[in-house]
Amino acid sequence: MDRKKNIFDKIGSLIPGYGGYAEREGRRNCDKILREEIITKLSETEKTIYEQMSEALKQKDKEQLFNVEEIRKEINTFISKVKFAPQGATAFFTDRQIKEDQLYNIYQIDLDLAETTEHLRNNVSSSPLSEIKKILISSQEIISKRNSYIDEFK
Repeated sequence: MDRKKNIFDKIGSLIPGYGGYAEREGRRNCDKILREEIITKLSETEKTIYEQMSEALKQKDKEQLFNVEEIRKEINTFISKVKFAPQGATAFFTDRQIKEDQLYNIYQIDLDLAETTEHLRNNVSSSPLSEIKKILISSQEIISKRNSYIDEFK
């Protein structure tokens, strides 16, 4: 069943290239929503780390407190990297356009990032700090790979 065109659809059909623009905006919004979800998971992970820091402080375990704080700082820095990562769509007036297979690669990297941050969140309470650090390093490598890949299209 086709829906009736609204005024915005009609105006959009009159503007050359608007359909592609609207599609790119949809991708940007999807990319933004995914990154916001990843940031939410990382923030939850950071809260759990704060709880571990509190426990170490209660037990007066300075070494544990130092180690947990180090992980917390890395998570906080990682949150910023995800928050300010380049978007997975090319700019409107760029000469280089991301092709469908290249966009698929970006989506695959985004999926990998989402999965590793979920793994980090699920294991932060039960795994040793060395394991948490490995998962965090893996996540950081994924965001670096993503940023480098997207930067090729600027």
